[in-house]
Amino acid sequence: MSAPRVRWLVALGFIAVAGGAARACSSEPRTQRPPRDGGAGSESGRKKPRVVILGFDGMDPRWVDQWIAELPNIEKLGKRGSRRPLRSTEPPQSPVAWTSFATGSEPAAHGIYDFIRRDPATYRPFVGTTKVEVPRVGPPVARNLRSGEPFWQRLGNNGVRVVALNVPYSFPPDRMDTGRMLSGLGVPDLRGTNSTFTVFAENLSTEERAHAPAGGIFVPIDGGAAAIEGPLRPGPVAVGEPTRITVPVRFATTGDGADCRVEATAGGKRALARVGAWTDWLELSFSEGGRRARGMVRLLPLSCAPLRVFMTPVNLHPRAPYLPISEPGAFVAELADDYGLFKTIGWDHDTSALNAEVIDDDTFLADVRATEDKRLEMTLGAIRRGDFDLLISVWTGTDRVAHMFYRLIDPEHPRHDAAAARRLGNPILDRYRAMDDVVGKVARALGPDDLLIVMSDHGFQSYRRGLHVNSWLRERGYLVLREGAPSPPREFLLDVDWARTRAYALGTGQVYVNVRGRERDGIVAPGAEYDALVAELEAGLEAITDAEAGGVRVVRRAYTRAEAFRGGEEDVAPDLQLAFADGYRTSWESILGGMPEGLFAPNRKKWSGDHSASDVDQTPGLIVSSRRLGRQDPAIVDFARTVLGLYGVEPAAGTAGRSFLE
Repeated sequence: MSAPRVRWLVALGFIAVAGGAARACSSEPRTQRPPRDGGAGSESGRKKPRVVILGFDGMDPRWVDQWIAELPNIEKLGKRGSRRPLRSTEPPQSPVAWTSFATGSEPAAHGIYDFIRRDPATYRPFVGTTKVEVPRVGPPVARNLRSGEPFWQRLGNNGVRVVALNVPYSFPPDRMDTGRMLSGLGVPDLRGTNSTFTVFAENLSTEERAHAPAGGIFVPIDGGAAAIEGPLRPGPVAVGEPTRITVPVRFATTGDGADCRVEATAGGKRALARVGAWTDWLELSFSEGGRRARGMVRLLPLSCAPLRVFMTPVNLHPRAPYLPISEPGAFVAELADDYGLFKTIGWDHDTSALNAEVIDDDTFLADVRATEDKRLEMTLGAIRRGDFDLLISVWTGTDRVAHMFYRLIDPEHPRHDAAAARRLGNPILDRYRAMDDVVGKVARALGPDDLLIVMSDHGFQSYRRGLHVNSWLRERGYLVLREGAPSPPREFLLDVDWARTRAYALGTGQVYVNVRGRERDGIVAPGAEYDALVAELEAGLEAITDAEAGGVRVVRRAYTRAEAFRGGEEDVAPDLQLAFADGYRTSWESILGGMPEGLFAPNRKKWSGDHSASDVDQTPGLIVSSRRLGRQDPAIVDFARTVLGLYGVEPAAGTAGRSFLE
């Protein structure tokens, strides 16, 4: 596998095409069954409380404390009940933390450790949360890689009426007897990737033709014509043939300068907008060899002369989803009927396009506002409808804006822009104000006896400099290149001499020992030799300092598997998990196994804030409850046991945590 291929598959969060047992895609509606006799939702059961959980990905308790005067609804809710930090997971990143939220178990039990994982039989990295298989014949299938039962599924199968909207890493959706669910973060686009944008252009440069931006593709416009790429083609594909089903699209322009408008026509449908404005949704149909899929996109004309048009990732059409994204299958279509078309991909904010500087700050922020407003509309609609006992709704804009605009509040960041900060103000604070408005509107829509909990999965730190972890391993002889390999190497999988390598790094802070009998070419014996090497690596990694930054210590902790993931699967869990000091993270290259010259690189991307490899002790989430908390140290892993207890439903065997309510 080439380095660009690995980059395409992993760093951008693309969904790997993989086999294995999986849940078949189906958009057919499933009849909701009545509550089981004697269950929490039956007439003979006790009266159920109404609980609403609002999740805000990446909401940092330090910022809430700092800005509390501008967050009156959060302040009021906390005074009515409690407001406290919420312990996250190690590592404190979304797939890990939200899976602990769902299952009430630590990473060692649910098996999600990072955005990616590696195959010890091949050393290849792949997406660590979900497997999607798109066979050459037949419908696609999807499987969530977590272990354990989400608490909402256990409740929904015991008579509690559940509505769950956009909960991260709930793809494919969980089947429930008395529940409705719309999957959130983790839903791929129609290409089967995390979120791939497209730029159509008349004047593609040589560089653009040769090197697509991370998370996107460039497509040439020839005589006004281009093609929109969709799902994989069915059947065998000959070398050199296109691998994806495409839909022809034609572009035409009218007017010039500020009055220029661009019209796109595809499949007999048209979308029109002026430069700098979004089109309405353009609905698409992909069909070839028995494979049919419906999608939808929005277009943003960037310029008319030369013609350049930005296109969002191809979203699954809610009225005929190519993959299962709601429970029951008809629920997503009902939402579209009630609220109009909306983004269905999990990564629904175009961070890759902003990072590639294809779109600008204002465009990104305006799209975040529109996307999050649609989420509020659906949430308030569910409350007005009233047929729920438990409602969970999650927003991700707080996280994405912090990732992309930390540079404006950190004067030491390499991408700090004082002029942009003066013009834009503080987009992170603006998003927190919008979050507070959500809390106020939801609180006013609830009754006095309803329980409202606001929570987040982790906090934030700055990401100024990246550590090339594999370069450090190579410098110290733990990772060895094959004879004749270029320096720096181009191919992680091919240029490493695995027969002489003792340790390697992949993912955001994971280090693996090349264990004999576990890895394909492992050389480190389990037992005493393994333990000695892990201790040596732990001490060495924690001793790394950055001379260019005044000798600051870079790795706050190097947690061993025994410390962070005791009991986890040995062939999946990392042997060491790095927890970086504020300002540092695994470098972009290291996530893919890269090892550039030197040890550090300044982070010059707009993606300027992070948490994925921070220390859990420094990046807690937040919990605000309308009822007083009975504990000073609530943790995200406590949610399952707490909510199950409210409805008198026994937790699944192995559920960790304890109730945080009085």
